Amino acid sequence: MPLLTRPQLIETLQAAVAAHPDVDAAWEGGSAAFSYRDELSDIDAVLVVADEAIEPVFAAVEAALAALSPIALLHEVTGTSGYRQRFYRLRDCSEFLVVDLVLIRRSDPLLFREVELHGHGRVWHDRTGVLHEVHLDVEQDLAAARARIPVLATAFEMFQHIPTKERQRGRAVEALHFYQSMTVRPLMEALRLLHCPARRVFGPRYLARDLPADVCRRLERLSFVRDLEDLATQQAAAEAWFHECLALLRREGPGARQALSPQGR
Repeated sequence: MPLLTRPQLIETLQAAVAAHPDVDAAWEGGSAAFSYRDELSDIDAVLVVADEAIEPVFAAVEAALAALSPIALLHEVTGTSGYRQRFYRLRDCSEFLVVDLVLIRRSDPLLFREVELHGHGRVWHDRTGVLHEVHLDVEQDLAAARARIPVLATAFEMFQHIPTKERQRGRAVEALHFYQSMTVRPLMEALRLLHCPARRVFGPRYLARDLPADVCRRLERLSFVRDLEDLATQQAAAEAWFHECLALLRREGPGARQALSPQGR
């Protein structure tokens, strides 16, 4: 039996949400909102629903999906604020063709519409005219980015001893974990502050799209280590690069290299 296709799945979702009276609006975000969608992309659907209709809408969407193919796996993200989110994998779909479904209550602030962060969502329907794209306040966002620089700098300096001491203790797993989280991750943020400050909190998400190819290749080399000896070399190189980025940020501010990045072109 052939696997279900993306158009089939999207058509099913669109029909289900359009038929439900408590769904005010629906759109597709994620890679589709940036025209980056490929055969490995999932489906990111966002719905605005009546406050009391969260569970009924989830049930209606799940019934529609189950009619198309049995739901092999369902996972709900806990601890979210302002929305509910569930992921679905169907038995008869590619393992990559996962449905990421977000429901926003009608009375809550409308999320995920900032163009700079979430692209141009593909509107499925908008009964109440609630959907409109918004833009970040550039000055306000740059001020927040500038305020982040000293915090990032002190945190980096404070915690570099942790991967170092675990490496010296010969604890490879701990050393690698702390190197990734306390050295490489803040380096990513510093690079984002230079090239795409609005997306500074995205971490590795969309990194290859947001940073120049040569920067990504250099970061990739630092992200992989062979052994503890190599880890010492990589950490020293990552620390030196972080301080280069920090000096540039202090001198020229966030976005100093934005014109050189894919987002800035």
